Amino acid sequence: MSRTSRLLVLVSCLALTTSNSFGKRQQVRYFPNGFLFGSSTSSYQVEGAWDEDGKSPNVWDTATHARPCWISECHNGDVATDSYHLYKRDVEMMRELNLDFYRFSISWSRLLPTSFNDNINEKAVEFYRNLIDEMLMYNIEPMVTLYHWDLPQKLQDMGGWTNPHIVDWFVDYARIVFDQFGDQVNFWITFNEPRDICHQGYGASTLAPLLKIAGVAEYMCAKNLLLAHAKTYHMFNKEFRSSKEAMVGISISANWLEPESQEHAEAAEESRAFE
Repeated sequence: MSRTSRLLVLVSCLALTTSNSFGKRQQVRYFPNGFLFGSSTSSYQVEGAWDEDGKSPNVWDTATHARPCWISECHNGDVATDSYHLYKRDVEMMRELNLDFYRFSISWSRLLPTSFNDNINEKAVEFYRNLIDEMLMYNIEPMVTLYHWDLPQKLQDMGGWTNPHIVDWFVDYARIVFDQFGDQVNFWITFNEPRDICHQGYGASTLAPLLKIAGVAEYMCAKNLLLAHAKTYHMFNKEFRSSKEAMVGISISANWLEPESQEHAEAAEESRAFE
């Protein structure tokens, strides 16, 4: 079975369900051949080293430093789990967990400190290359997310995802990532949860950059983000696809709403469409 036909599922927790009939033993179920178990993180959640080796600030650095107790217990990602320095231990834990793959994200502001392709941070290239090499040494498949919520602050100052020029800025960034790591990575995700990026970061104030311009900013964000995804996908196919097994996708999040009664069916359908 080829890698493209295998089912890729990010598993954070496996729950065993019980029968509705008390005391009835649940029938044994098996995962299909080719099913992969893995774990997932984002760069801001785990890397730490927020200002080391040339990395510039991103929107989460700015938000957590401006509002020190915005996150529970006044946490931030300055150190996090220190994966930047402890990546070998991270891979060791992957082995202990018998993971088939590990999904992690690239920090745009670490790889491109100016936010643009005029300056590639070789220290960042070395870090991500070492992480990937360590994983492949133990047959752990790398799955790379290009963008997991941490926009460079410089680009946010220029309008962030509401600026239509960000479509080309993102494609330029993605091209460098593909060029630097494409020889070792076959599975790519452009964006993690566009709904949350735009709705919670631009329409509300629950995620960075905390804009809270509902009804306007999240729609501008969504349009530009989806255009960036599409343009990046086609760029990859044109410039980098050397293997039929390589995959480029997007991670979607949404809430599913069911009507309480038939009277509310239309409202539920409309809400699902917005989600």
